Amino acid sequence: MKWFEMGMALIVLVTIFGYISGVLVKGKRMLIVMGPGVVIFGLHVLLEGYRVQMILFYFLFAVIYLCFILWALFRKTIEMHGRPKIWKRITAGSLGTVVLAGAFLIPLYVLPLVVLPNPTGPYGVGVTNYQWVDDRRLETLTSTENDQREVMARVWYPAKINGRAQPAPYAHSVKQLKSLSEGQPLYVKAIIDCIKNVTTHSYLQLPVSSAKAEYPVLILSPGFGASNFMYTSMTENLASHGYIVIAIEHPYYTEIPTLFPDGRVTKEKVVTNEHSSVWDSMEEHMQLWVEDVKFVLDRLYDLNKKDPQHILTGMMDLHRLGMLGHSFGGAAAAQVMHQDSRVLAGVNMDGFPYGARINDGLSYPFLYIQTTYSDDFAKMKLSETDWPDPSPYSGLDAKEEYIKDAAELVQRKEGILKNGGTEWVVPGADHMSFSDVTLYSPLLGKRDLTLLAKVNEQLVQFFDEHVKDKYVKLVE
Repeated sequence: MKWFEMGMALIVLVTIFGYISGVLVKGKRMLIVMGPGVVIFGLHVLLEGYRVQMILFYFLFAVIYLCFILWALFRKTIEMHGRPKIWKRITAGSLGTVVLAGAFLIPLYVLPLVVLPNPTGPYGVGVTNYQWVDDRRLETLTSTENDQREVMARVWYPAKINGRAQPAPYAHSVKQLKSLSEGQPLYVKAIIDCIKNVTTHSYLQLPVSSAKAEYPVLILSPGFGASNFMYTSMTENLASHGYIVIAIEHPYYTEIPTLFPDGRVTKEKVVTNEHSSVWDSMEEHMQLWVEDVKFVLDRLYDLNKKDPQHILTGMMDLHRLGMLGHSFGGAAAAQVMHQDSRVLAGVNMDGFPYGARINDGLSYPFLYIQTTYSDDFAKMKLSETDWPDPSPYSGLDAKEEYIKDAAELVQRKEGILKNGGTEWVVPGADHMSFSDVTLYSPLLGKRDLTLLAKVNEQLVQFFDEHVKDKYVKLVE
């Protein structure tokens, strides 16, 4: 909770229990408490901004003040004399305690303030956005005829921090997020409200740090339904260690609509068969994502020659390219490496290996990160109550489906890792531990900053060894 939010909560708490105990119902004591409450509430709205998470506190605040005003108008005085009747105190105490418990539970546990971990590298971090239109591909996911495929990308990079540095928003401006929430389901509105006050460690459109002549490049592909900004805890950290990180947004595959620079918002949303055993049905979507990534790779060469924003020109070492992805994006990393030799190393963070089957391994190092659940799924260790559970992934209807899917997963994983790939099973992690979503709410994933730090450390070590230092060794 923020400072003025805590102040408002304290006023509500003191007022309720001051009324119950009778301490505040003598003379003008109630007014003395409620007066500063109005000031604190005003400062909260003006300086901090209202939050959906504080809705029960706003409700209690309004009820308390309305009751006081009506009482004062009826009695024609603001002075109070004596303790309220016992039934009134019991009613106020019971209802107040229940609502207060819920009021504290929401902002402190269900939807807490999102705090990104500090980057651990020596560089400052800059961020900017790009939009590219692929004139070779028609957009098949919209109803508009002759639409061309558009791809958004957010780029984090080692930056030279100056006195005019402007902090970057986590996702978009508050005004833009408001427009994105219009017409969305309640759970999407709640997530949007949750992220609008996130403070990043990045700064908008700063010059790239001159500490190096050029920097290695990493491509990030998010999970199915996720937006590119939902991995800022990772991208900021990688950028602080000397990487230019390009996080792709795959429009029409995100729960929060994609916002284009001209103000357009994606209305359509891809809906797939959620049954996890349907491997073949995902191939078309996977290949579209792979084409998105390959298209972005092509654009990077143009960007390195001449960046219209005058930021990245000549700063990307495109001989040192790596890729990482989460969930569906992690599967895309393997597919991209199988089809495009420009990527020297890849990481799949807990993604079932959808797409065309890879039987002969990959040409370059690949790290397959998994949760214990995913590993147990492949090894047939899940119980009769675990494998049908749709919370980690889509549930299965019959044990025969589970056996078939587990065998398919093992074969695909072995095929990808055949040429020296490595696997890391992360104890205690769940599927969303490899994104910022785990910071949004414990209802969406295990909130464990220690675990996130371990994953970030492993990513830096892997890409340092297989991307950053590899080309240097080749030159030597």
